[in-house]
Amino acid sequence: MDERSVSIRKASRLTRTLLVARPAAGYSVVQRLLHWGVVLLCLTQIPTSWAIARTHMTHAFMQPAPFDLFLHRVHAWGGWLILAFAVVRIGLRYLHGVPPLPAASSQITRWGTAVSHALLYGLLFALPITGTGAMYVNSAAFAPIHRVLTWSLLAVAVVHAVAALWHHLIRRDEVLRRMITGVRTAK
Repeated sequence: MDERSVSIRKASRLTRTLLVARPAAGYSVVQRLLHWGVVLLCLTQIPTSWAIARTHMTHAFMQPAPFDLFLHRVHAWGGWLILAFAVVRIGLRYLHGVPPLPAASSQITRWGTAVSHALLYGLLFALPITGTGAMYVNSAAFAPIHRVLTWSLLAVAVVHAVAALWHHLIRRDEVLRRMITGVRTAK
């Protein structure tokens, strides 16, 4: 067995270990809807988070604005929904599987994919947990961690999006199209 085959097997084993994924011809409609649902929910977290600081800046003579309280609840429920979607997505990775990277993908691409997906899922789990901790347990303890994780998710998501565009515009492979349109990969 040549060195490249060994490297591919190691990366594949790492991906399976981290994300319990089996190969599939393409993403199911539910997988794609959940992926884009998480993206949209994450985007709604940005403007709703601004209201959280305002709801905590209350004084004896000043109560938070009702709209800020509403946005705070939207932020919390959005986070919990993101967590639920992430749990279902992990389950679908196991039950349905995910399409493999193109055969010509390099070792670094395979490792980067495994690590970035593990980070994305880890952050999608950790953010709602730390946000809930900040909201209901101890804001001083959990809020700083939640903020660091928020910036970490932003960084990893940007790398993920740039990598998808790189696959689409430079490599001209089906990686992005299969998440958008459901293109199937020949097995």
